[in-house]
Parts: sequence; C-alpha cells; structure tokens
Amino acid sequence: MAKRLTKARRPKRRWLGLLVDKRHKSRAEVETSISNVAQKTEASGTWRLMDYCPEEQRETDAEITDLTALHPEHGLAILRVDLIDAQTIRRLLEDDEALATHGFVSLTTSGKIQLVRRRLGLRRPKRLKK
Repeated sequence: MAKRLTKARRPKRRWLGLLVDKRHKSRAEVETSISNVAQKTEASGTWRLMDYCPEEQRETDAEITDLTALHPEHGLAILRVDLIDAQTIRRLLEDDEALATHGFVSLTTSGKIQLVRRRLGLRRPKRLKK
C-alpha cells in the first residue's frame, strides 16, 4: 500500500513575485518566456505560473503596495518553483538588467503564496467551476 502524502512528503516550493515587462501581452507569452529562462538555468524541478495581472488590469485587480508603487507601467505575476531551483532562478531575475534581458524582475519570495499576493497587492483569483 502506498504511503499517504503528508505535509512532510510534499515537494517543497517557493513562490516568486515577479514584475513583468509590458512587452508581454498575454499569459501564454509570459509562460513561454519563463520556460526559456528556466531552460537557461537548467532548472531540474517544475515551475508554474499561478497568477498573472497585466499592466492594463492593475488598476482594477491589484492594490498599490510599497513594493509595486514604483512600477505602475508593468504587470505582476506569481511563479511557483521547486525549492531546489528557487535560489538559482531568483538570482538570475534579481539582476539589474533582468527586466531588459528576460522580461522579468523578482520583487519578493516566500514559502507561502498568500504572503506574496499580499506584498504585490493581488487578490486571490476566483476558481472556475467545471
């Protein structure tokens, strides 16, 4: 019998709050660019784009916080990465030229998505009913 998946056996993850360049117009473009960045770092784990708020929707969908007030012309995103790759990806996206080079800048990170959403001023998206 397979062992039950407890909290200790779950994969450890980190949530990265990203500033997204305005050249990315759709969620699909953001996912493609993140995939390219992950390949450059040779990330061994998985990643997933959890939330994406483009620049046009920030007025209605996001609150202004101390962290995001300086960048009103860019979009926001939350990326889930495995703990193994979090430091490598964050180091790559914290660089001064990361926004121009990759289209992203890492603003914050946490082990809880709720904290990253609060820091970026994003609301929890409503679940789609199937």
